[in-house]
Amino acid sequence: MFKSIGIVPRLDSDDALKLAIKICQYLKSRKIDTFPEIEFAKNNRIGQGVSLSQMEVDLIITIGGDGTVLKTSMNIPKPETPILAINMGRRGYLTEVEPDQAIIALEECLQGKYDLEEHYKLSVYFRDKHIAEGVNEALLTPATSWKMLNFILKQNKHKLIEQRADGLIVATPTGSTAHSFSAGGPILETSLDAFVVVFISPTDYMRSLVLSSTDDLSIKLTGTNMGALLIVDGRYTKQLAPEESIIIRKSKNRAVFVRLNSSFWSRSLTRHKLGPERG
Repeated sequence: MFKSIGIVPRLDSDDALKLAIKICQYLKSRKIDTFPEIEFAKNNRIGQGVSLSQMEVDLIITIGGDGTVLKTSMNIPKPETPILAINMGRRGYLTEVEPDQAIIALEECLQGKYDLEEHYKLSVYFRDKHIAEGVNEALLTPATSWKMLNFILKQNKHKLIEQRADGLIVATPTGSTAHSFSAGGPILETSLDAFVVVFISPTDYMRSLVLSSTDDLSIKLTGTNMGALLIVDGRYTKQLAPEESIIIRKSKNRAVFVRLNSSFWSRSLTRHKLGPERG
C-alpha cells in the first residue's frame, strides 16, 4: 500500500488545480501522508509543500497532460517512483485516468488493484558528463531559426551518416508517439531496445532510422559555424557550440507508471486514431 503520496498539478489550469485540491482532501481523509508540490501548496494555501527535487514518496499523482508527467519524471529524486497520471491535457499518451474517474482510480490504487509499467529513459552526455535524462526525446534544433545544421552520427565510433537538416530528434520507444511521430517517424513497441532517429526537413531525402539503444549514439555538429540548442523532453535546454558533440545512451533509470486497465501500446494506437486534439 502507498503510505505517502505526492500531488503535482498543472499550475496554469483551474480545472487541474480544483481536482488536485479535491484529491488532497480525499487522501487526508484516508489518513495518507500527502505532499503537495510547493508552488501548488503556496498558491492555494493548503499547507506546506514540497519541491519536486525533494519529493521522496511512495507514489506521485500528476494532474495535467504529458508535459506535467515529463516535468515530474525529470525532477524527482528517485526516478523510478511510480506515477499515476490524471489526464487534464489533450491526448495524454502517458496519462492513465480521466478526471471524472480520479477518485475511483485512487481507491483502486490504495486497494492494490494496479499494475506497474516501466519505460526506459535516455541519458545525454556532454564532454563525458551526464547532463540530462528524458522519457521521450532529445531534440537538436538550430540556435538561429533560419539556419540549418550539419550532423555526423556515429554508433560505437563507426560513422553511420552525415546529413544536413533543420533539426534532429532521438526518441525512445515511448517518445516515438510524440514529436518523432509528427516528424515522420514510426511508433515503436515500448519493450524494444531501440532509438528512433528522425531528421527534420533534411536536404537529402531519407526515412527515419531505428537503431539499437544498447550502443552509444554520438551526434556531432560539423561543417558550419552554426550552434544548436539541445532540448530534452521540452524541459532541459543547453546551447551547443559549432563542432561540439553529445552522446546519447540508454539510461540505467526507468520511468514507472501506474496502470489500471490499459497498456501504453494499446492506448497509443487508440489515441492516434482520435483525430484533432482536444482543447
